[in-house]
Amino acid sequence: MKKHFFPKTLVQKLIYTLIIMAAYLVGRELPLYGVDLAAYDAFRDKSADLIMQTIGGDRYKTSLLALGISPFMFSTLFVQMIVSIKRADSKSHTSPKKITRATLILMLVWASVQAYLTTQSTLYIYDGGWELVVAKLVSGFEMVTGAFLILWLATRNGKYGIGGQTALIYVNILDSVVITVRSVPMEQLKIIGAISVIALLFTIIFENSEYRIPMQRISIHSIFSDKNYIPIKLNPIGMMPVMFTSAFFMIPSYGCQALTLIFPENQDIAWATENMDTSHVLGIIVYVITLYLITIIFSFVFISPKNLAESLQKSGDSITGLRAGRRTRQFISHRLILISMFSATFMAAFIAWPLYLQVQGLVPAAVMSLPSIMIAMASINCNLYREFRAVIDYDAYIPFI
Repeated sequence: MKKHFFPKTLVQKLIYTLIIMAAYLVGRELPLYGVDLAAYDAFRDKSADLIMQTIGGDRYKTSLLALGISPFMFSTLFVQMIVSIKRADSKSHTSPKKITRATLILMLVWASVQAYLTTQSTLYIYDGGWELVVAKLVSGFEMVTGAFLILWLATRNGKYGIGGQTALIYVNILDSVVITVRSVPMEQLKIIGAISVIALLFTIIFENSEYRIPMQRISIHSIFSDKNYIPIKLNPIGMMPVMFTSAFFMIPSYGCQALTLIFPENQDIAWATENMDTSHVLGIIVYVITLYLITIIFSFVFISPKNLAESLQKSGDSITGLRAGRRTRQFISHRLILISMFSATFMAAFIAWPLYLQVQGLVPAAVMSLPSIMIAMASINCNLYREFRAVIDYDAYIPFI
């Protein structure tokens, strides 16, 4: 007879995560110093760029958490990418303390730049003079502080809660989806809703499917010897392209804003700045190109055919029918680029298609990014389900004493 158990660890982790989410929501309601909140009332429930809202702290960049998790995501990803491309011997000599220090320094720089550019487009209650300068300085400092507060919340949740930093992303996703859907009539949600459901289903399939490269292990001489393989998910890096593409898409966006400040009379730069968002054709093209580059490059960085081939060569294992070394690396690279391009094409289709329909006036601007949010939500849900199962299995163990 099976003994029933109470998932004590899972309940404790869920309670801690709910506390972290509550603290995050409170932080999003704390206004920045000197911001003209009344001026933003006209924009309530009409923000069009859901993609940016998924990694943003709030919809209108007026709160303590205005920068959102973008500085944290960007710095963490960049440092991980640098570490991943190192040789195995060099990587083993890179201490976690050094990685953490580099991440924090890069995050401080990125958050400061992002805070400065955000203050230039923020509406303040002051018309000019020293009061406006002080308001920008104080609000910029608050934004940077808020970014590190988000880092602390994400770190604590990763240690004691469920979902790590994705829990905060989930808050932004749910908030954006609920508010946006409520602000649009149901008749206008038919097309985008159908696309979103299809994107959701395909993402679940991709997240739970894998391409298997058969291999031979010299240490296995049983009936299981022909069941060894190298698995590569059809969606190699999950929701990372959707989320990190949005973060990296800010680079050309902020770059155009910076050039506008340097060359205020240049009409071409002014046009590029005005059109560098996902509600214009230029922004859509740049976003899709960034999506492809992120998917392919990060697939190679985090799966690393080079390190994988070296590991197989050192262990004496090999891919069936191939010699270890250069040919193995080329074979894995070829398969990985095909899989990553296939994954990028899938995501680009469900992201660029609605954006193009919005440009043509066929879907409301407020919901044009809804399919990309569904892709991120499906990927997060799959990862959360696996984490739930792992914690439940941990609770199911019966102690010896």
